[in-house]
Amino acid sequence: MMTQRKAILYFRVSTDEQADGYSLRHQEERLRNYCEMQNISVVATYTEDFSAKTFDRPEFQKFLLFVKKNKSAVDLLLFTKWDRFSRNAGDAYSMISQLKKLRVEPQAIEQPLDLNIPENKMMLAFYLAAPEVENDRRALNTLVGMRRARKEGRWLGPAPRGYINGKDELNKPLLIPDPKSAPIVKWAFEELAKGVHNIEAVRRMAKEKGLDLQRNQFWNMVHNATYCGKVAVSAYKEEEAHFVNGIHQPLITESLFYEVQDVLNGRKRNAKVRCTKDENLPLRGFLICKACGRPITGSASRGNGGKYYYYHCQKAKECKERFRANDAHDFFLDELRKISANKGVLQLYYKIMSDLYKKNGTDKTKQIKDIQADINRLKQRVQNAQVLMLDAELSATEYKGIKNQLIPEIESLERKKIGILSTNEDYQKYIDKGFALLENIDKHFVEADLAGKQHIVGSIFAEKLIFENNRYRTTKENQAVTLITTPEKSFKENKKGKGGNNSNLSSVVPGTGFEPAHPCERCDLNTVRLPISPPGRY
Repeated sequence: MMTQRKAILYFRVSTDEQADGYSLRHQEERLRNYCEMQNISVVATYTEDFSAKTFDRPEFQKFLLFVKKNKSAVDLLLFTKWDRFSRNAGDAYSMISQLKKLRVEPQAIEQPLDLNIPENKMMLAFYLAAPEVENDRRALNTLVGMRRARKEGRWLGPAPRGYINGKDELNKPLLIPDPKSAPIVKWAFEELAKGVHNIEAVRRMAKEKGLDLQRNQFWNMVHNATYCGKVAVSAYKEEEAHFVNGIHQPLITESLFYEVQDVLNGRKRNAKVRCTKDENLPLRGFLICKACGRPITGSASRGNGGKYYYYHCQKAKECKERFRANDAHDFFLDELRKISANKGVLQLYYKIMSDLYKKNGTDKTKQIKDIQADINRLKQRVQNAQVLMLDAELSATEYKGIKNQLIPEIESLERKKIGILSTNEDYQKYIDKGFALLENIDKHFVEADLAGKQHIVGSIFAEKLIFENNRYRTTKENQAVTLITTPEKSFKENKKGKGGNNSNLSSVVPGTGFEPAHPCERCDLNTVRLPISPPGRY
């Protein structure tokens, strides 16, 4: 009498196969009917919703564990077709060998094979290879389709912050600016381009505005060229990675994007601003102790029923440096008034800058032509090096070294060209706005929020300040401020028709408003003093 065989039934379907007639119910029905007809006892069933690319599947691993713990309890593993068992020929052969050692025979009821017959192994190879080829073809078609879409300028995948996923009139994917987050993303780029705050400070301010991103997410965002209208196409075979113009609406200009990259990479330096969160201590971070040179901090003290703010050295117990914040603010505000009061000098610079921008506008076409010529020359060098490599006159390593040297130069020139092309021709309104601010900078400082006050201070002074005897001094003067605070009469001719002491504006010696350089025990010969008289408080 023939011993009844004992089987485990295995049903598998992946998500993308549901619509192709591989339903779990259909497989179970076919397998149970087969077992009934062949008088096979069903020991257990395992249902899998997982890809067959590997055997690292939850239910299949449970089946293996059951077989190892219950030897001789089962001798058959039944499934409908071999592609339910595996879609990877190499892994399949290995698993068949492993099951053979456990005395379990894998068998597909719709593609039965007696593996003891050598010739049947050829059919097994075909059954296993066919689904693997199908998988590879499907993956290749997907890759080619995605590359084609990217080359057309389409963004694929979840929308980056500032955009939402949408569809165009052809029902194809299209990035659409998010009304809520897009303005904040744009603001973040503009703020970084100023070079006033570091990236972490801008991230925190953006978070307060509603753009909640972790550090890595924010870092990736500000390095993502998608925001300036570009789409990245990854490298494939002999084709190198590159960018194409996207069909989506950019949130920022290319020139702004590259300007931010220059700031983040340290190629551009702007006004220095130190972070402080206390509105009552806007100068904290800009001051250093006159005695020890350490940074000045600040805090509040209570007394006489009120709260009073003081700036003091971080090592106040050692050097005793401490002064009222209101006094420091009053004297700093008076210095700003000197700039606002010097209208004659400001008018002179207004004319100089207007003439300069007009001249730059005239030279714009020539600049672009010269830059493009340099770009073409460098690209030709890359092509020449490639020809030499193909002719075996250069090694691949030598060619790569030449290319790595020239490509950054080309990219730098491209950014420069983009910057010139995107320059707003309506420069006059920016000059008018800038000089209107200078003419009333003291009032703007009083009305500005904390970040605005910091920006003004950082723009005027290149280095930290020392407050001593109701006067400010700095170890490095700002030439523009030196000239602006110079009295108008210093630019006028004297009675004999000779020029004043500012005939050479680029090397002018500070006049009233900036005490001439002098040696002292706490500073070097380049020290510049800013004498200030007490104004009203703000």
